[in-house]
Amino acid sequence: MTFVEVLKSKAPEITLHRKEDLIEREIAEVVALYLYSQGQITSGTAANIIGISRVEFLQLAGKEKIPMFEYSEEELANELKEI
Repeated sequence: MTFVEVLKSKAPEITLHRKEDLIEREIAEVVALYLYSQGQITSGTAANIIGISRVEFLQLAGKEKIPMFEYSEEELANELKEI
């Protein structure tokens, strides 16, 4: 999903009747989640963009069904062998 598609999918949730700081927070969340999902920033950086803790960001990402780890089948198999 492209960044514009992500913004469009969230647009109905962002209304003009909300306070400006809340709108800025929602935009920061969308941007941070998108960049994180594309592997362009770390979870710590994403949390800093939004202004929350890393744990809170990972919970938010989970709620949005954005995986914390992205392993190829081979990488996952190698990791599981080491356990």
